[in-house]
Amino acid sequence: MILIGKIPKKHSSAIQFYAEKLFTPQKRRHLKLQVQYRKKMNHQGIVIVEDYNALGVPNHFIIELHLDTEEEMLKTLAHEMIHMLQYAIGELNEEMTCWRGRKVNSDVIPYDEQPWEIEAESKGIKLYEAFIAAKA
Repeated sequence: MILIGKIPKKHSSAIQFYAEKLFTPQKRRHLKLQVQYRKKMNHQGIVIVEDYNALGVPNHFIIELHLDTEEEMLKTLAHEMIHMLQYAIGELNEEMTCWRGRKVNSDVIPYDEQPWEIEAESKGIKLYEAFIAAKA
């Protein structure tokens, strides 16, 4: 994975660990990621699709992270990288109107019941715990 911009060492280490667990080696070679740190956000993090490859597949992402404790930021990175995966492999579209080939109306589904959020929450925690265990 190509990391763009200044990213603290612990975060870049976590990103590389998460990427190895989530993406194939070939996919990792073509992904670009920037991380932007924000003091004031209405949420812990968000992933934005910044660009696409020649086939129209998302391959350049920005993760915006709320400045918080190191633990919370690492957990949020894991969560947002699950969303990166969902976008990169076409499980979720950017408008959040299609999930795994099915049309959905994300405006009427409560946030914590949206299937992509359920997946990102459960897999993100496991990913974070695996990273912590590997670094222990």
